[in-house]
Amino acid sequence: MTKEVGEKLSAVIIEDEQKARRILQTLLEDNCKDVEVVGVAEDVPAGVKTIISSKPDVVFLDIELPGFNGFELADFFEEINFEIVFTTAYSEYAIKAFQMSALDYILKPIQIGHLQAAVEKAKSRKGNQIQEKMQALKENLNSSTPNKIALPIAEGFLFVEQNEIIYLEADNSYTTIYFTNGNKILVSRSLKEFIDIINSPEFFKPHRSYYVNSNHIRQYNRQDSGSLVMDNDHTIYIARDKKQDFIEFMKNKGAL
Repeated sequence: MTKEVGEKLSAVIIEDEQKARRILQTLLEDNCKDVEVVGVAEDVPAGVKTIISSKPDVVFLDIELPGFNGFELADFFEEINFEIVFTTAYSEYAIKAFQMSALDYILKPIQIGHLQAAVEKAKSRKGNQIQEKMQALKENLNSSTPNKIALPIAEGFLFVEQNEIIYLEADNSYTTIYFTNGNKILVSRSLKEFIDIINSPEFFKPHRSYYVNSNHIRQYNRQDSGSLVMDNDHTIYIARDKKQDFIEFMKNKGAL
């Protein structure tokens, strides 16, 4: 869906509150000159009709809607070829689920900078794998601990369970992820970004270059600052200033 220079991005707004629809449309018209709002709707069924008739590039979708909620929009399409940007007032916990599912969102009340950033993403991305993203989002929202994470790869996104990850290793601005099935992939996202997104009580950072899944630690060696032997036989050394933190971490898990 990459747009040519000067070509406008067509957009549909699905929002049940008339005032909120008007505000978002005005914000887009005043601050995102390369976006053209081609339709608005107050609920999912009306939104589906509008999308079919106008074929937008991007849909700005509220979550709390009458009848069907925003998450159910994808169920009405066999194939989705448009981007979805959720407009939400959800809590920080729910936002983590959006990040893990690789779905774009804008927090209410909408800030111009966040809206413009979402538009820039939509301009450069093709609306694929939306169904998979939505399914991952639903699972994460319904779980007390979000489990599924979307990893950006050349073909799109790879959806994996967190517990399938043995550890993550920093590689400059990239991250190599090692899995329980013996595979590994290099992802164009920094280790810090993954730490912020995963933020799981099962993961620990023993070294500035590693983020490990404690469920896949096979052995802890006490010598010097300590080291970890992971389930794939790889040894990861613990930074000196992290040794006591690791001991406390494992004690809290009841493992020591």
